[in-house]
Amino acid sequence: MKICLVTVAQSVPGFEDIWFAVIEKGFSRVLHADTQVAQKPLKVGLSDPHDFVNAYYSHLNATSILEAIIEAEREGYDAAVVGCFDDTGVRQARAVVDMPVIGPGEASMLFACMLGQRFAVICANMPGLVARHSEQVRGLGLQDRLIADGVVNDIHEFNDTWTQGFANPQFVADGVAERTRELVARGADVVVIGCCGIGPFCSAAGLHSVQVDDRSIPVIDAQLIAFKTAEMAAELRRGVGLPFTSLPRPSAEDVKRVRGIFGLESD
Repeated sequence: MKICLVTVAQSVPGFEDIWFAVIEKGFSRVLHADTQVAQKPLKVGLSDPHDFVNAYYSHLNATSILEAIIEAEREGYDAAVVGCFDDTGVRQARAVVDMPVIGPGEASMLFACMLGQRFAVICANMPGLVARHSEQVRGLGLQDRLIADGVVNDIHEFNDTWTQGFANPQFVADGVAERTRELVARGADVVVIGCCGIGPFCSAAGLHSVQVDDRSIPVIDAQLIAFKTAEMAAELRRGVGLPFTSLPRPSAEDVKRVRGIFGLESD
């Protein structure tokens, strides 16, 4: 089986391998031995993490993400995972490709609802993300499962996470663990790491739960759950023909027609 990780940023040769090595420390422990994961960075896309906070910039970036997903299916991948908790382009991609397309935000929050009654989300410490991910929770209809004011920023500034995490993943994990204890005190019994830059560092450090008194609180790396969900969805499709979505599919000719309107290439 082949899973494509569609990154959400401009290709940066050299860095991609370094980051993939961090992510691999997590998924290599949960995916089948014969499941292959490969990155597909964007040919054109954003590069500054702070640009993703702007809705217009993210809208422009989404086109590149969609093109990468479409290309991945043509290349024979069995499923695609988008490498951002925002799930950018996931809903749109499901309307045009047949393979499962998994968003870490949706997959991890739905999974959290099976692990506990009330969950919380720790997102990257950048302006605007608490509001954005709170709206994401509402869009999934999960606001009643979220504790009050249950989307919070990570303790560390994201720049600190990004610069120190490679050398010391435990630095990132310790901050998430501290915030998790605060959220448990406010009523959460499962915590989702709402950032695909923070979650893999925590997995690399081995943080998947936090002990609070006599309770073991699940701490979910959204990227990790997305990979496993993609593998499961692809296996179900391959094994019993279970479709991943019931969305109607346009014909190849119609897709080619509409893509032509916007000057996009087609097979």
